[in-house]
Amino acid sequence: MNNKVTITVPGIIFACCIFSVLFPFLVKAQEVPQQYREDWSVSWPNREAQHLEIKAYVDKLLDEDIQKSLNMFKPDFSSIEKYKSSLTPYRKVMGDFYGYPPPKSKEGKITKFIKVGEDVNCTVYRIWVEVIDGVNAYGIYMVPKNLKGKAPLIIAQHGGGGNPEAICDLGTRENYHSFGQEAVKRGYIVWAPALAMNSSYAKDPDIPGANRELLDKKLQFAGTSIIGIELQKIIESAKTLAKERPEIDASRIGMTGLSWGGFFTMYSTALCPFIKVAVPASYFLDTEVGLKKAVADNSKVPPERLIFSGIGHFQAIGLICPRPCMVQLGANDGLFNMDEAKKEAERSAVFYKKLGIGDKFEFNVHKGGHEFEIDAIFKFFGKYL
Repeated sequence: MNNKVTITVPGIIFACCIFSVLFPFLVKAQEVPQQYREDWSVSWPNREAQHLEIKAYVDKLLDEDIQKSLNMFKPDFSSIEKYKSSLTPYRKVMGDFYGYPPPKSKEGKITKFIKVGEDVNCTVYRIWVEVIDGVNAYGIYMVPKNLKGKAPLIIAQHGGGGNPEAICDLGTRENYHSFGQEAVKRGYIVWAPALAMNSSYAKDPDIPGANRELLDKKLQFAGTSIIGIELQKIIESAKTLAKERPEIDASRIGMTGLSWGGFFTMYSTALCPFIKVAVPASYFLDTEVGLKKAVADNSKVPPERLIFSGIGHFQAIGLICPRPCMVQLGANDGLFNMDEAKKEAERSAVFYKKLGIGDKFEFNVHKGGHEFEIDAIFKFFGKYL
């Protein structure tokens, strides 16, 4: 058998052509590394783009939400009665945001009523009112000396780092200007409930595991907040005292507070129609500016968690309306921007003006700083309470 292979010229030419076509691919195959690698900087733009796309997306959403929040409060201005009845859903928005009323809230019950002392102006008591299972509202209660019949009640709310004893002047704290004593001199009963705060000037020790910030975080997991708890304390304790104490004229209840107490005055009165007159002092912010700061690139969440609750400060005043309200601020109060506060006051005044009762809202600016100007406060209470 003949196994000889004959190689022709055309065959050689064909083989050369095939080799010339395949050669580049064979060379490249030999150059492929075991693993593709690159410097981290190559992929950084992709990671950066992921962040920037989301930032642009959420900033646009938040800008839209801010405008919705500023414009969501639309009560019925056709009459005062229709205005009042239209406020119910907005009160629910406010309450839900802060978790008010908190779980296991209950009708208030006085659990302790202790006489502390008396002076030429009044008798002073410490009172505890259970308002949630196992949780008491505590405060100072002052009754004018030689009171005959019933008298109006002022809820006097202390500020941040304060205590009831300070606003009642059991111990000196200048920015309250002896408010409790001055109130009883003028014939008012005073109820000064406590907020859960340590007082540095009283040299309060730390309370391990129970500081305000930690309590707030835990309460939020439970569906409420420290503000929700304290709103319940303020509101339910005042209701209970008005019902149980025969010396109180329950139809004449007012509220004032300084700083954080001003915040609680606004929001407690907004939630509760039984408070007839409100004077929040030294706490008033431009809602729009506050919201924009809260979502800015360098944001720090405002302490009252005012983000898209739909109820800013001017809207809280709208919920107080048509009841008389005076917002007080010191011209030299370094904690608040006066121009921004004036803008918020203009927004607030609109509610009263549209109802034809513009005289029932006042924006009172005094010459002092972060403090009460008590003469103006008592003049307002004297006019409307």
